[in-house]
Amino acid sequence: MRYVKVLCTFGLILIWSCQSSTMTAAKLYIKQGETQKAVEQLEETLRLFPESAEAHFLLAKLFAAEGRYPEMVSRLERSADLSPQYHGEIEKTRRYFWAREYNAGVGFAQEQGLDLDQALRAFANATIIDENDLRAWRNLAYVYYQSDSTNAAIDTYQRIVSLDVQDGKSFYSLGVLYLQKGQHKEAEHALSQLVEIDPQHLDGHINLAVAQVNLKDYEGAETNYIQAIALDPAMPSSHYNLGNLYWQQKKYSAAREAYEETIRLDPEDGDALYNLAITHLALEDMDRALPLFEQLAEKMPDNASVWRELGRIYAHKGMLDKSKEAYAREEQLGG
Repeated sequence: MRYVKVLCTFGLILIWSCQSSTMTAAKLYIKQGETQKAVEQLEETLRLFPESAEAHFLLAKLFAAEGRYPEMVSRLERSADLSPQYHGEIEKTRRYFWAREYNAGVGFAQEQGLDLDQALRAFANATIIDENDLRAWRNLAYVYYQSDSTNAAIDTYQRIVSLDVQDGKSFYSLGVLYLQKGQHKEAEHALSQLVEIDPQHLDGHINLAVAQVNLKDYEGAETNYIQAIALDPAMPSSHYNLGNLYWQQKKYSAAREAYEETIRLDPEDGDALYNLAITHLALEDMDRALPLFEQLAEKMPDNASVWRELGRIYAHKGMLDKSKEAYAREEQLGG
């Protein structure tokens, strides 16, 4: 039994001596800048001693210097699991390379002419180095958006909100992207999350209403347009959109009030003026519609539909010469 013990002890001494030799060689190659040889020595060390936290850590740093970030992260995590000895150095290494890639991404995204491909690469590297730091994810999503990579931007924003359920800005961006793709149900979900987080988000309420209109949730849309008006009563577009919503539901009196408020806030809004005019017609109030269409004929002399409505109103009022002139103008415009 004693003989066996001696052999075992002797064997351990030989093994640790071997580890010391390969590790010493690796460190020497690192100092000399011979990366590939250092990697070979460290991998040999790990072949013999797979639980060497130091070897994993040194390999991670070498991989990082070569931009091999998935391998770097794998080695850092393994080193941390094996021993607390390198935890401080592991965090420093991770933060250093994360900051290097992140700052490179910012530089590429901001420089004149924008190098979006390089920015994408750098921000993506940063997310590999530290998948929990959302700053790189947010910039990555935005650069995807700038690159017209809508699906990639959506996937990235989805990841962000899964990690931070209070990130209102990302929910807003996600909702807008879904609207652009015509995915109204998904847009409604994202924007509903946004206005729950931030009830004062004006554009959030407006875009949520747009999604709800497309989903035929008119009650929800009305609620959100009214909320948007409450947040900023002086914004003409909220009143205009509310008027369109009422018109769509044939609530012409309510639509008229909304369009009138739009014009009060923005007298140059030709679309609101036209919609108000046709709303008067829907309410069979030609007396109020006529001066608006005459005003529109001056503002939009090439709009055939304006001349057609004028012709119809003039005819109804017995103003036959003017009616003929209006219809002739419409025909001339190809209406």
